[in-house]
Amino acid sequence: MRLIKVLTLITALFVVLCFSLTGCIKPEVYYSLSGQVVPYFPETSAHDSFQRTAAYTPIFSSKDIEQGFMSNQFIVLFDRGFDSTIISGVSGVEILDEFFSRDGSVGYAVVKTNDPSSLSGIEGVKSVEPEKIFTLQSEESVPNDPHYPKQWNYPMIQMPQAWTIAKGASTVVVAVIDAGTRPDHPDLSGKLLSGYDVYNDDNDPIDEPPAGKVSHGTHVTGTIASSTDNFVGVSGMIWSSYPVLLPVKVFEYDEYGRSVTTESILAKGIHYAVDHGAKIINMSLAGPDSPVVAAAVQYASENEVLMISASGNYSSSSPYYPASYEEVISVGAVDITMQRAGYSNYGASLDFVAPGGSSSVQILSTGYSANEGNTYSYMAGTSMAAPHVTGLAALLMAKGYAGKDDLGEEIIRKILRETALDLGEPRWDQYYGFGLVQAYDSLSYEEERRPLLVQILSTSGEVIRESEVNPDGSFHFDGLTENYIKIRVWRDFNGNEEIDKGDLIGYYGYPESDQYFAWNPSLDYAETLSYLSSGSYELTNPLHFFPIIEFPE
Repeated sequence: MRLIKVLTLITALFVVLCFSLTGCIKPEVYYSLSGQVVPYFPETSAHDSFQRTAAYTPIFSSKDIEQGFMSNQFIVLFDRGFDSTIISGVSGVEILDEFFSRDGSVGYAVVKTNDPSSLSGIEGVKSVEPEKIFTLQSEESVPNDPHYPKQWNYPMIQMPQAWTIAKGASTVVVAVIDAGTRPDHPDLSGKLLSGYDVYNDDNDPIDEPPAGKVSHGTHVTGTIASSTDNFVGVSGMIWSSYPVLLPVKVFEYDEYGRSVTTESILAKGIHYAVDHGAKIINMSLAGPDSPVVAAAVQYASENEVLMISASGNYSSSSPYYPASYEEVISVGAVDITMQRAGYSNYGASLDFVAPGGSSSVQILSTGYSANEGNTYSYMAGTSMAAPHVTGLAALLMAKGYAGKDDLGEEIIRKILRETALDLGEPRWDQYYGFGLVQAYDSLSYEEERRPLLVQILSTSGEVIRESEVNPDGSFHFDGLTENYIKIRVWRDFNGNEEIDKGDLIGYYGYPESDQYFAWNPSLDYAETLSYLSSGSYELTNPLHFFPIIEFPE
């Protein structure tokens, strides 16, 4: 009897060990998994993928369009492994078209019948629904913000058309290195990450301009990402209320109300932005050449960070920095007539122009003053032009464009160059660079994509499934069968299919600490998730990602 108990215990232990470590016992489970991806801050051709088997051209009637679906036409969705043969013999049913994916996971048929109920209940038929009609809503997407009609700058660069393609993503972090901003502004609510005041060495990057001054940083920030289509104030380049802006304050006001900073503070601001996950940096500022700033710019470039800067307001061909550094995109200004603004710097380092306004017709954006509080203000300058390019870069990055190509050129810079509206001499010239940026043309340009991916891994690190993260940071997988998995989020900025410097990465359940930054994490520390029964699951905590700045020694 004792021997039987011992053998039973040994058998049970073997089963548990085999089940938990080797996976040799694998319950037949089919589950879905959803979650959310967010930036981590310690302070806070597809034609080959499917095959069509029939030629089908729908014919619409006015009644069909009015009711939103086609009369007597239905979509029959099949279970995995089934196709139209299971309904081909049903009386009164005409198969107009069919489709199935190569992996067999999706299959459906377009049928014509007066009795759709005859198709219900057939084994392998998942659903039968009227064939719905989609229509073009408009060639433009015009926000409902009350002050939008005053923002002449957006139609000039094709924003109404561009917004039909992309509106931004919560996973693209944009640093605004400036004089601070106003997180309490109603049109910036929910758009700001916890930033940093480099000048005063604190976590309060709020701009407090003296009497008679308007907040420069709030204006710049609003152009990039003022909440759009919310029936409030003005519109920004990035729509939904994603926390995407990292305010980095590097300026302070002197006794005369002038905004001032030093090269070392500016350089620290650049480093802070890079180390905290910003992949785009806006710098609406200008000054002399500086080795420390040049080194910071190089650091950012080596870590796959795109930098945009104002060319300067001195009406000069002399180089001003950081715009004149090779690694930085230099942006000049045009007025409402698409002519170079009289104040706008020009010369050998100029890359592009964008709306900057003039003394008579300025740029409207979010604002703040000591007298009026949070408001909306008009300003002009290359400071106003640069955030147009920054906002467009963020939309491009949200669409999947990132890093440098095989020749070492930044992919976003290349797209901007190839799609710019030439305003001066053919191709590049010293007054307009490559021309006026065009948002719709840029977002329509075909180039290699390197999107942010969520990957389902085996416990040994093998990629089982992967999917692009949605613009709002969510992800979803269906039909998972692995009992034990780990989860990784990864953006391969240099496209070399290796996790290395400059990439964004994160593992679910990875310990949160300061060492989360500046090194390449090990899969060993990622949490192993177990799913032993079928169902729909949602991750309890978000999946964080962070920049790989360097590798450990």
